[in-house]
Amino acid sequence: MSAFPAFKVEVNGVDYTSRFRPLVVKIDVTDRSGISTDSASIVLSDPEGSILLPQEGARLRIHLGQSVADVALVFSGFVSDVTSTGSKGGGRNLDIAAKGIDPKSNARDAQGAHVDDATFEEAAKQFADLAGIATVTIAPELASIIRPYWAMQFESFLHWGKRISAEIGATFKLQDGKAIFVPSNAGKSASGQDLPEVVATWGVNLLSWSISPVFSRPRFQKVRARYYDESKAKWLEKDVDVDQDASGTFVDRFTTGDAEQADRRAQALKSRAERNGGEGTVTIVGTPAAKAGAPIKLSGARPGIDGSYIIDSVQHTVSKPGGYTSTCEVKKPGDGVGKDTRTPNATTSPVYASSAPTNTGRAAGPV
Repeated sequence: MSAFPAFKVEVNGVDYTSRFRPLVVKIDVTDRSGISTDSASIVLSDPEGSILLPQEGARLRIHLGQSVADVALVFSGFVSDVTSTGSKGGGRNLDIAAKGIDPKSNARDAQGAHVDDATFEEAAKQFADLAGIATVTIAPELASIIRPYWAMQFESFLHWGKRISAEIGATFKLQDGKAIFVPSNAGKSASGQDLPEVVATWGVNLLSWSISPVFSRPRFQKVRARYYDESKAKWLEKDVDVDQDASGTFVDRFTTGDAEQADRRAQALKSRAERNGGEGTVTIVGTPAAKAGAPIKLSGARPGIDGSYIIDSVQHTVSKPGGYTSTCEVKKPGDGVGKDTRTPNATTSPVYASSAPTNTGRAAGPV
């Protein structure tokens, strides 16, 4: 590996890599799933204040890799803040911060609008247009959902995207000025293609992990959504099984308009429950392939922890002392995770050790 991992930085389409290379102290990129926007930070050594301040809203693109041959895009967004730091004897640095949302966009402005008898794709594009967002990318299985009524209830496009995603089982984010909707937990890109699986193997590229594979508190056996059946003139319920090893039923406090909407809402709640069944952190040798929403397979950690997860967010970090690492927040433990199926014996459990200490006759209490 070279003294400093490979990277490429573009500002407003101009390649600044060669100018930044001798000045870079650290690069951080955070790729998140869901409503939270992606973010990035480039810390540059700024001797004598010689670097020209980037302007707010400038388009920033960051590519990372272990070598020049494998650099790939990990962030595309807009400069949001520029901070200068310095102290006597400590030198001067310039921290360029960026977000996936254009700070000049009106995606946060409240809007009121509705679309009748339309697909989700048609409604999303109309509402995005009101927010000044020209590009909307929706996975095929979501794009064709039809409802008699879609509405923005005097809310921002950001709020509408988050709310409607919870109803139809989607993950929504704004990235580089584009609105993206993909199915939750599916490990797919907005084009419908499978995201490549990241493999984290002890002794190869796995650097550390901290995982709680099972959370008992939020687990339910079923989720239930309520809807009104006009033909029967009464309220009905839709149940969906979640976890047969759990107990209890989670009842959604929101009601839906018909059976189809209730089923989608219940499936969305199921996806959320499965996603939050366990979580943790996995740090690996840096790779651009680690993306929010991609599957990751852990191997060589230990029985009951090894297995598949979904990357909820990933932080790519490049620095001189640490090289290039990717720290993944993982959720949705796969089948078998959290279960140690080994037979208890002296090797697997101290409880069964034949050499366990016996009563020595010493009195209890402090000595």
